[in-house]
Amino acid sequence: MSNSQEQSLNKDVIFLPMSESSPEYLHCERERYALERLLSAGPEAFYTTLSAEHLVPFLSPEEVNQISGRVKDYHSSYEELEGAEEGGNSGVQDFSARYFPTHSDIPAPCLELGWPEGVTWVGMGRAMGYTSPPADEQPPVREIIRRLLQGASKVVAMVTDRLTDSTVIGDLRTIASRGVPVYIVLNQRSSQENLPPHRLRHPNIQVRVLGGKTFCSREGKIVMGELKDNFLLVDLETVVNGSYSFTWSDAHLHRHW
Repeated sequence: MSNSQEQSLNKDVIFLPMSESSPEYLHCERERYALERLLSAGPEAFYTTLSAEHLVPFLSPEEVNQISGRVKDYHSSYEELEGAEEGGNSGVQDFSARYFPTHSDIPAPCLELGWPEGVTWVGMGRAMGYTSPPADEQPPVREIIRRLLQGASKVVAMVTDRLTDSTVIGDLRTIASRGVPVYIVLNQRSSQENLPPHRLRHPNIQVRVLGGKTFCSREGKIVMGELKDNFLLVDLETVVNGSYSFTWSDAHLHRHW
């Protein structure tokens, strides 16, 4: 929790007014109220609130549609994530008084499949830049990734917002069958909407599902953001980081660095 969040829980703290021109400007009560109206009553109520509060549209139409389509009840949302809780009858009343959620931190799981020990960086590191579509005489990004995966011998660790490329999934299963531990942190929404669980079910593949931050309204509505990162670590020696997601569309249609 940031310092400003901790201070907001102290009734004796007085916050000085901050203009939108300030780099520290982040939280706006009028925006929060408009977003709560979106969660509880939909897009029309959101735009009405913007007009009444004299706010510029701080969400694009696409964001409005995405957020309104992903709203859930607080309790039902966390039942999906954590399973139904016994005796969990505290009610919306208790939760709605909390500005910041108490369930935002999830303990990281143990590396049950093992992790290489005694590996240190040797010599000078170097960085290479690749684009998709590739520049002249450069291989496609997917080819680079697949060669790294197929050559892995110690460990593979992946963080990604989307993983639907069947060839990459096949490579992950193949190296896992060779005894190489594979750790994946996958965006929650992608796992729910795009990836059948059985495709990554393997004794040597460990998947952790993770979403973004959550916004909770005083009426017990909740919307969760997404994990938007793409990172690949192979054998503790090579790191691939960029905007490229592990999908067919990113390999063939979209531009990336």
